[in-house]
Amino acid sequence: MEKEKLRETVVITGTRDLLLETLTKIGCQYELAEKEDDNRIFFSYQGEHFFVDATNDWKYIQIWDTFWGSVELYDIDEFSRLKQAINDSNLNNSVTTIYTINEEGNTIDVHSKSVILFVYEIPQIEDYLKAELNDFFQAHQFVKLEMAKLREKEATIPS
Repeated sequence: MEKEKLRETVVITGTRDLLLETLTKIGCQYELAEKEDDNRIFFSYQGEHFFVDATNDWKYIQIWDTFWGSVELYDIDEFSRLKQAINDSNLNNSVTTIYTINEEGNTIDVHSKSVILFVYEIPQIEDYLKAELNDFFQAHQFVKLEMAKLREKEATIPS
């Protein structure tokens, strides 16, 4: 009887509801988008600001960590390093890193995203979500370290 009740709850409750419940369990306070039809959820984890697009109709969530890094738009060398570091990061990390160009602010901004399955059947779902969020920090570190390595390598090349 208990299993039937649980199974009934799983059918009724969707991905978004599961995410909100899981965020609460891992100690993250969240805010919902102001528009009723906007599925965005904002929260902080270990000091970093994230947002997630999640609906009860889709079994996946899309996690974004935006504007976590930037370089000056017209610093061609740094931009070149950033592109190479992002490409290497995308080959070596589960989280995808991208850049956007902000001509108004004269910056190239760095963002990361991940799309993951998020359903009740995942065992220890709190640990699963924390592991995915920690992968964002790993991607940050990877990009920063790769850029530092590239700068160091360039400094040792005779001109």
